[in-house]
Amino acid sequence: MKTEIYEIPNSITQMFDEFAKGETSYRIINENDNMGMDNNQSMQHFIECVGIPTENIENDEGTQIVVSHEDYNYKIVIDAGGLGDFYSHGFEMSRYEDGQ
Repeated sequence: MKTEIYEIPNSITQMFDEFAKGETSYRIINENDNMGMDNNQSMQHFIECVGIPTENIENDEGTQIVVSHEDYNYKIVIDAGGLGDFYSHGFEMSRYEDGQ
């Protein structure tokens, strides 16, 4: 059996709630066929799995996005990075600061 771990929020609202409580990282590990991805592809997969609407993505640089939510007065920067191979991906979050 191939490894499949999705430690990600179920929604954009859960992501913002967890960020407010101090959660700053998530991961996806999926060794199934056709799941090898570079960092750009893994970010798109994260966006799809969490269900982040296009209108909430204020800036998309491929491996980094800036996300807003109407119920919060701040934005989150999410950076995608590899965890050693094309099947393991990490996502680090930080608070967006004006001028970034």
